[in-house]
Amino acid sequence: MGEFRRLLSFVLPYKNLLIISIIVVLISAFIELSLPFIVKTAIDKHISPQVAKLEKIPPWKDKYPDAFFENFVLIYKLPNHLRAELEKLGYISKERYFIISDSIENAIKFKDKYIISVEDYKSIKNSISLRKDDIFGIVLLSGLYFLLLILNFVLNYFQIILLTLIGQKSIFVIRTKLFEHLLNLPLSFFQKQKVGRLVTRVANDIDAINEFYTSVLVNLVKDFILIFGIIILMLIMNVKITLIVLSIIPFLIIATALFRYFARKAYDNVRRILGELNAFLNETIIGISIIQAFNSQRYMLSKFLNINNELFKAFLNLIYVFGIFMPVVSLASSIAIALLIYHGGGDIIRQAFTFGALVAFINYIEMLFNPIRDLAEKYNSMQSAFIASKRVFLLLSEKEEDKGKGIILDEIKGHIEFKNVYFAYEDEEWVIKNLNLTIEPGQKVAIVGPTGSGKTTIMNLLLRFYDIQKGEILLDGVNIKNLDLKFLRSQFSLVLQDVFLFSGSVEDNIFLYRKNGKVENYFDYLGIKNLIDINKFVNERGVSFSSGQRQIISFIRALANNPKILLLDEATSNIDQETELIIQKALLKLLENKTAIIIAHRLATVKFVDKIVVLYYGEKIEEGTHEELLAKKGFYYHLYTLQFENV
Repeated sequence: MGEFRRLLSFVLPYKNLLIISIIVVLISAFIELSLPFIVKTAIDKHISPQVAKLEKIPPWKDKYPDAFFENFVLIYKLPNHLRAELEKLGYISKERYFIISDSIENAIKFKDKYIISVEDYKSIKNSISLRKDDIFGIVLLSGLYFLLLILNFVLNYFQIILLTLIGQKSIFVIRTKLFEHLLNLPLSFFQKQKVGRLVTRVANDIDAINEFYTSVLVNLVKDFILIFGIIILMLIMNVKITLIVLSIIPFLIIATALFRYFARKAYDNVRRILGELNAFLNETIIGISIIQAFNSQRYMLSKFLNINNELFKAFLNLIYVFGIFMPVVSLASSIAIALLIYHGGGDIIRQAFTFGALVAFINYIEMLFNPIRDLAEKYNSMQSAFIASKRVFLLLSEKEEDKGKGIILDEIKGHIEFKNVYFAYEDEEWVIKNLNLTIEPGQKVAIVGPTGSGKTTIMNLLLRFYDIQKGEILLDGVNIKNLDLKFLRSQFSLVLQDVFLFSGSVEDNIFLYRKNGKVENYFDYLGIKNLIDINKFVNERGVSFSSGQRQIISFIRALANNPKILLLDEATSNIDQETELIIQKALLKLLENKTAIIIAHRLATVKFVDKIVVLYYGEKIEEGTHEELLAKKGFYYHLYTLQFENV
């Protein structure tokens, strides 16, 4: 019910449309309920014999003044049970009469009309001409029936339009809210999630919720109105037969309860495996170059077949659940009609039931079980929507990054200080241990060390992709936790070793859709305009560019942001030596008056920096200039010697 209430909360802004839709549904339901009653009226009032002869006057005749006239009674004006009782007690005869418009032989005056017995009527040639009023009544009721069908068609059309409009508006809000929420989740969340599952949340699960809004929400109201309306009308027509017909409902309720239980489990399993399949597909497509390079297609296909086979079995299990329930509903409907024909037919013979009522009951039973049958399909959509909404709302409940109104400094100088900093991604498995480091404004600092020593983690901490557990990180003397997060990140520009490019233009990838001058100026300034065609379209993930070209675009992206502090993580690792020399010269100019932190494995690229910090498994073990560290002949000297021995 929690998911149901939350789903409804997205519809409330469009409550006026929803109210109109419900009104349309109520009118449509009323029309559908009236159609079998029109058929009953046509049969009982204008097709079947309408009049019976009184053998004696009943004492409660005055209760039905419209039904009795002298020694005759209008049968369709009496309740079924009363008509049977009158015949049983001998008040009316078994002989029946038709109402005719003209006086003929054997006709009896009845009010302002005439009546003739069924037997006499059968013997008259062209007898149909004597029943002009009945023909007119049948035409009138047929016309009314047809008009109601047309009206119901129009109402259903507008209902579909309204429901689709409500659904699409609600889905638009949910999808936007979900995507906006994803954009503001911390980096730690995405590192624990499979991309395919997140895509499933935004795409497949949202579609399942849309199905709930357009096919279930209001139609469910209509189904319940039809069910209760049909039962009430059936009870009004004949209580005994209604109770007999409804005697199978308890068994149907038990079957529905079992269906709900097994269908929910089956749907949950389908959604879970579908998420795994999407995640695997996403991972496979992204890593297709590795798969092909290592000839792993057969293994990946085998893995896909395993997941696909699980999904096939899950859907098959769902089909089995529906394959049992739907025939049960159809069987219950058939049994109900069989009971109706048996008991209703007997009551017609005993004059306790009319033929029109029997036809109406058959229609009502079909109408009664149609919503129940539809309810199974709607339950299908409901379960899919509830499971999808549970996953969507679980994602929406993930805590976003704390972007509360923090401090915004008037001016950033670029002074950075780490004080006794400890950080661990999980529990107390410290990646950074008691780090103390001071970086002066405008200073260029290189951080080196073996893989896994925590170099990239330092950059993540500065940008507050993660928060430290102990100690302080200060920017111009202010704890970065107290700074406005958007303001903090705007002071940095980041160049990563693994460059990600968005599909679009080179300009969009550099400015990230924020116009900041002409892109040509940056290429001209660096003297590398000829290295990249700036008018070339960037395909997904930048596959149309070489690794070096992607690295250059990433580098200029950082510079175009005009940061106070540059963070370079192996910024030249994918660039050839000629291009690296060009960028190294440009760096000396571009880093003027900027604080820079440079992570490097190739120690030859950081000789020009003001200070080198050596990390070893999260601890700072050495600090100094290139010459000072070489003179110490410590760990840095060891790393430097190893690199040049392997050249």
